[in-house]
Amino acid sequence: MIKQISIFLLPLLLFPIGSLAYGIEPLDRAVINDERLVNLSGATLGEHIIVNQQVQITAKITNAQEDNQDFVYIVQIKDENDFVVKLGWISGSLTSYQSFSPSLSWTPTESGVYTAEIFVWDSLLYQDALTRPAILEIMTS
Repeated sequence: MIKQISIFLLPLLLFPIGSLAYGIEPLDRAVINDERLVNLSGATLGEHIIVNQQVQITAKITNAQEDNQDFVYIVQIKDENDFVVKLGWISGSLTSYQSFSPSLSWTPTESGVYTAEIFVWDSLLYQDALTRPAILEIMTS
């Protein structure tokens, strides 16, 4: 009887519960890459932009699961003093392995160095990260 119990418990020790629930690690349920600034036409801009120039902060997000996944694409922009100057989000749903490139608009009103943090969560309510955040450094003049 003891052998049967230890054989049953061994898989639980080797595979954490979170991995069993999703089949993959929680922060690997989505992939975020190709984060960049684009203009209103979708053309890629450098990391240096002009004050009062409207830009879009975009990234490609991919559902890395066999199941559909609700998501919230969140962009938080901070100034040099770590003060949040912009916070916005878009929500949606991705089918199995689907990719999508959402974008949020921002117009800097002062010159300086800004940091855009891009998050992908399952919802605003539960705030469960689907992937690690992406970071963009932005200089304005």
